[in-house]
Amino acid sequence: MSRFQRVKETDASGNTRLVSLEVAEDAVYSTSKAEMWEGRLPLAALIDLQISRDGSSDRVMAETKHGRIQWVLKNGQSLIDAIEDCQS
Repeated sequence: MSRFQRVKETDASGNTRLVSLEVAEDAVYSTSKAEMWEGRLPLAALIDLQISRDGSSDRVMAETKHGRIQWVLKNGQSLIDAIEDCQS
């Protein structure tokens, strides 16, 4: 299981929050202790992943069956690699 701290997540509804991400064998789990919020994105719902630069951070766009999710973090390629490793 891979873990990513201090990730800025924007979900399909446009809500933005600071979360921690955990990539497991079946899903990407996001938790925000400040907002007492938890989310789960099944890996089977992922359609496409794209990465771009956002200042000194990476912006990872995840196209899902339920809409688009955006994550901004320091090492976006590691997140994509962790997700792809679990999908294969």
